[in-house]
Amino acid sequence: MNAAEVIISTLERLGLNIAFGMPGMWSLPIYEALSNSKIKHILMRNEQFAAYASDGFTRASGRIGLCIGSAGQGAVNLAAGLAASFKDNSSIISIISQVPTYEQGKGWIEDVNLTAIFSQVTKFCTQINDPYEAYNMVCRAYLSCLEGCPGPSCIIIPGDIQKKPSIMLNYSPTPSKIIPNSESIELVLREIFNSKFPLILAGRGAVFSNASDLMLRFIETTEIPLVTSMMGRGIVPESHPLCLGPVGRRGFKEANEALLSCDLLLVLGCRLSNMTIGKMDLKCKIIQVDIEPRNFSSISNIKIRGDVSAFLELIIKKLGKIKSRIVDKYTDDIMPYAKAIAKSKDAIFSLDIGQHAIWLLKALRIEHPRQLIFSGGMSSMGFSIPAAIGAKFALPNRKVIVAVGDGGFQMSSSELSTIRENNLAIAVCLFNNKSLGLIRQVQSIVYKKIFGVDYEYPPDYLKLAEAYGINAISARNPEDVSKALEVIKEPILIEIPVSREEGVELTKPRILED
Repeated sequence: MNAAEVIISTLERLGLNIAFGMPGMWSLPIYEALSNSKIKHILMRNEQFAAYASDGFTRASGRIGLCIGSAGQGAVNLAAGLAASFKDNSSIISIISQVPTYEQGKGWIEDVNLTAIFSQVTKFCTQINDPYEAYNMVCRAYLSCLEGCPGPSCIIIPGDIQKKPSIMLNYSPTPSKIIPNSESIELVLREIFNSKFPLILAGRGAVFSNASDLMLRFIETTEIPLVTSMMGRGIVPESHPLCLGPVGRRGFKEANEALLSCDLLLVLGCRLSNMTIGKMDLKCKIIQVDIEPRNFSSISNIKIRGDVSAFLELIIKKLGKIKSRIVDKYTDDIMPYAKAIAKSKDAIFSLDIGQHAIWLLKALRIEHPRQLIFSGGMSSMGFSIPAAIGAKFALPNRKVIVAVGDGGFQMSSSELSTIRENNLAIAVCLFNNKSLGLIRQVQSIVYKKIFGVDYEYPPDYLKLAEAYGINAISARNPEDVSKALEVIKEPILIEIPVSREEGVELTKPRILED
């Protein structure tokens, strides 16, 4: 076997079964090995969107995503996509081809320092120069994706190394699990029993830990209310009376009020970032449980390293009911079209960035972990459509709905071709205000003028969709949207025309940064 065959065979042995990518001159040996494997390859229209699709795959399924890129610009494109995965800790293995070793460092065509680029957007990055290290490097990349705080890994392999003899090994990598010690559990128990209004804040780390069932048992056993970060939504159903929804700059009113009035905050798998606690003046004692020491906040009083599921398993055994405060839930004004989309309660929702995302984040009630997909840490426009492609391949029997603005849509509309080619039953809800609406709004508030954000000659989106062979409609009212989303049997684009001023009051930032 050559090194390319070992890489693909190892990925297959580790359970990866679908790859998103685009071939290039220096990745042909990898693609030859891929063509003889059981791993299904999905040809994307841009390497950046291959990364987004593999990200959507892992966010929806909890399994490791896989993307493949070639040297030069193709690799740089894929690195741009992995930046979103890196910021949101998505488990992805990327296989990147490089120019041959004898061409590197000479400044010839497609010769760039890929290790320098990818090391900034991955947890683990290595270039294979010894073909006999292929198996070991894939296993190291696999473990890096899963151990500690998850994240993407990158294996760079030059074209000449791909064709050299290598060997398959027999060991299987096994991720370790970090268990909190008994002293930490006893400390948390004392703090909970001594508090008057304890509150749980769950983040995406709890989702990574597959802690949904344990979290539900925990809040029902103790009757302690729960709030989440935006990325932690769905860890327990938001219809549950003890779930107050997301906190933060775009959070729910009742959740933020609970956060400001609790006397003990138990933070489970959440970094306490600026979007989660912002400029809030928290008066409570904070206990933070996280598997990654770098995630601990300076404002936490007690820091406990450990897997969230392991922590919950240990503490549930020793807890009874705790007297906590009942918090009322409020009813906010919801943008009508967002409310219509939110009626599809069991769908996977893939959101882009913009005003429409704020409307949907307010309208949706997330009932399951991994039901909501969006680029949180990088705020990547153009993310939603390719991420939805990955989600649909991960869970083909689930309804998948995209919400995207016309700005993000114009970035990634080429992936309608991928949707049609694979006959993916995905609904794309396109909010069209002929503008970069959220930036336009902030310009108006802060600078009192509009500049560089309006589209004067946008395309006819219905004709564009039809050119890709996709059925398209223009909604006249929210009922048109609800009806179109009842059953999705084939790809469909639903254009939602909105004025540039519509819904502005619903998206005004609660905090304007300097």
